[in-house]
Amino acid sequence: MEIKTTAVLSLNGQAQVTLSVDINGDVEQKQSANSPALIGEATLELMKLLGSLVRLRISDGRVIIGRFHCFDKHQNVILRDAREFAPTYTGVGKNSKEKTIVRDAEEDARFAGDMVPPNSRALGMALVPGKHIVYMKVQS
Repeated sequence: MEIKTTAVLSLNGQAQVTLSVDINGDVEQKQSANSPALIGEATLELMKLLGSLVRLRISDGRVIIGRFHCFDKHQNVILRDAREFAPTYTGVGKNSKEKTIVRDAEEDARFAGDMVPPNSRALGMALVPGKHIVYMKVQS
């Protein structure tokens, strides 16, 4: 089994679950014998995404793209090799679903190619507080 990603879920510094994903996407899960933690399916699915290129929109409209490095119980996310982009669309109010759909479509088109859009800055490793994350999408 050639391993693509290994993720470890720990509690108070003690490994609880080790998840290994190979190149074919097959997952091997090992749980510690004395582990009191029960791991939900959502957490396991999120662990499978570790190492993937992801795009986050945060509450002030900025977009951050980087490699998904880790997360915690508060849904805080750490990205490696992160880049921050200025907001793509202004004037989207809370009750304007049509404008939100247009903004999201423009944003998907903007980040669909291999080229890095202009007006960005390199962040390196970045912590994004979970309370400010609007969404997280895996980039292809």
